[in-house]
Amino acid sequence: MNGALSRSQAAQYDESCTTDFGVCPLVLMTHAAVECAAIIRNELPSDSMGISIRVIALCGGGNNGADGYAIVRTLHSHGIDAAAIEVAQCRPESDANIMRESAQRMGLVHAWSNLSRMVDGQERIVIVDAIFGTGLSRAPTGSALDAIHWINAHASKGTSIYAIDLPSGMDCDSGKALGADADVVIATRTLTMVAKKTGFSAYSARSYLGIITEIPIGGPPITRRSQIVE
Repeated sequence: MNGALSRSQAAQYDESCTTDFGVCPLVLMTHAAVECAAIIRNELPSDSMGISIRVIALCGGGNNGADGYAIVRTLHSHGIDAAAIEVAQCRPESDANIMRESAQRMGLVHAWSNLSRMVDGQERIVIVDAIFGTGLSRAPTGSALDAIHWINAHASKGTSIYAIDLPSGMDCDSGKALGADADVVIATRTLTMVAKKTGFSAYSARSYLGIITEIPIGGPPITRRSQIVE
């Protein structure tokens, strides 16, 4: 894929998938989740190594959180121990809440206050950062900020961190921290939707992104960019 997408172009791409090509947001999210889950699965140690692993996704209340819930549900369907931590509530009528409800009915969603219980006793965890995506334009606060700091504490111990779309707390367009430098997730790998984002080329972004992988989400490839985004 060529080029990078700004915040507005990423939103325009998603809208075009629905209005021009008839691919609804829930289908896009599901496709993205399957692609992301496949990468995570392939990088987990094999069962023969005898290591107990739990994948923990920290989920925000928007579309990025929806991706997290869908990834957990997809991993669960493959028999992988996975859990979603609800860092922020979804709006009741949102697509994100539909994804949350599906995971909830499978017993995969847990309150932020239960995070320690979900981690204690695990030989190893893998973390999915699904708190904020491209839409974030202000410094994270509250439980979201606490979640970012929790992720980074584990990153410093060598835990694998998968950021969905971009590391939470980083500005999509500038590649800079929206708050303090320590208020951005430090990812091992960034699974970014459709194409790299404009801010990824910034020097400031290098310490946050890790390995970048572009994820197709079921819409047209960005090589047809002139037909999709301006």
